[in-house]
Amino acid sequence: MNNEIKNQTIFKNLLIETERLIIRPYQLEDTTDLFNIISEPNFYDYIPETPPSLKEVGEIIQWSMDCNNKNTLEKIYKLNLGIILKESNCFIGFCGLGPYDLDSTKIEIYYGLKKDFRGRGLTTEAAKALLDYGFSTLRLDEIVTTVFPQNTPSVRILEKIGMTKQYSIITPPKEHLDFQGMDYYTISK
Repeated sequence: MNNEIKNQTIFKNLLIETERLIIRPYQLEDTTDLFNIISEPNFYDYIPETPPSLKEVGEIIQWSMDCNNKNTLEKIYKLNLGIILKESNCFIGFCGLGPYDLDSTKIEIYYGLKKDFRGRGLTTEAAKALLDYGFSTLRLDEIVTTVFPQNTPSVRILEKIGMTKQYSIITPPKEHLDFQGMDYYTISK
């Protein structure tokens, strides 16, 4: 199998199935669903950036699709994925892997779920499946992330999927001051 076909299979045609979820690359028709999720009250409480507009969400989805055309095992530009609830075929959230802002040689995991679906173990299920995919298919050696310690639901998810806190970020670089006070977590293959 040549590299181009292999990359299309690994990134563009990615399909992760769990007991309750289907995890797949963003599609343009996800724009409104994704916008509605990230527009929920308090969704951005622990995300150090401002929520995008509907138009910007569409641009992010298109950019994500373009990244899947460029992603390789050697370089992941961004792997943004939709989380679909099997029983209703409903878009309920997102997860993904991409370069970590404070050290682009590391790959970060991230996730977000519609409020109505939180507290059911679905985010943990998606994150665990994505970690498994990252280690087994993408052959990553380590996956990292950061979280504000007061975001206790996310901290619990990280602990459930086996990630461990390494340290707290006290003095981030000036261009990343919004990371101050976050905890840095890792997991290795």
